[in-house]
Amino acid sequence: MKTKKLTTIFVLILILAIAVGTYNISLSDFRLSDSNYSYLAGLTWYRSAPGLEKGFEQASLENKPIAVYFWAIWCQYCAKFQSDTLGNPQVKKILQDDYVLVAMDLDIDRDVSGKYGVSYPPYVLFLDSKGNVIERVAGAVDAGTFLPIVTQVRDQVRSK
Repeated sequence: MKTKKLTTIFVLILILAIAVGTYNISLSDFRLSDSNYSYLAGLTWYRSAPGLEKGFEQASLENKPIAVYFWAIWCQYCAKFQSDTLGNPQVKKILQDDYVLVAMDLDIDRDVSGKYGVSYPPYVLFLDSKGNVIERVAGAVDAGTFLPIVTQVRDQVRSK
């Protein structure tokens, strides 16, 4: 019995090693965050409260709105929102090109979430460079609902 389990484990490790070698996959491809950024939905987001301050500076310099995405690792709706809505090619392009992105882990960034009245994920706040709320999107809305909002907020900030 022990031999069969060991053989199974060895085969799984061998398959994983072959896959990593074939597809050049490394553990760094699976990171969600580092000390400065979060990597969600194929986008790079400033991370946490210090990242929000950097976001305000960048938004002011570039005349861009800020999208603050509140998420949590345990949130199943966040995973769907990230893949289906934030990962939508049109939404992703606008966010990448026309926004300053900041991600807040709801379990860690409680001060910021409390300041803006966010109590559950997923939740996206659209802010101007002074921290004023332009728009709120609560819950895992679909790309068809989210796209007009990101477009309207972007155009509103550009026109100022």
